[in-house]
Amino acid sequence: MASELKFQWFSCFLRTGIAYISSVAVHENFRRMGIAKRLIATAEAQARAWGCRSVALHCELNNHRAMKLYRELGFKCISVPEGAKWSQPTASPDFNFSFMMKLLKLPSASAA
Repeated sequence: MASELKFQWFSCFLRTGIAYISSVAVHENFRRMGIAKRLIATAEAQARAWGCRSVALHCELNNHRAMKLYRELGFKCISVPEGAKWSQPTASPDFNFSFMMKLLKLPSASAA
């Protein structure tokens, strides 16, 4: 089953403390099994380990299932501040993306 999954994320942008998930894809035969949720949870855990304060991603606006999933997981659609250096995903000009971000709860110092 692992060969059917595609999951990538870039390292945390140390300057900004934001981890970026570049791609989450689950083969159609394995969808609706919670795999995407587990993949995102793994990415969030890695981001916390890197010391990132948030996780960001782009989601294609017409991918309603993905938009719903990301919202359920706590991601919010945000506007990229003017002058920020977030590039748009490379895709057909017919695709429109929403930039989404989630603030992470970092472990407290007393828990260490």
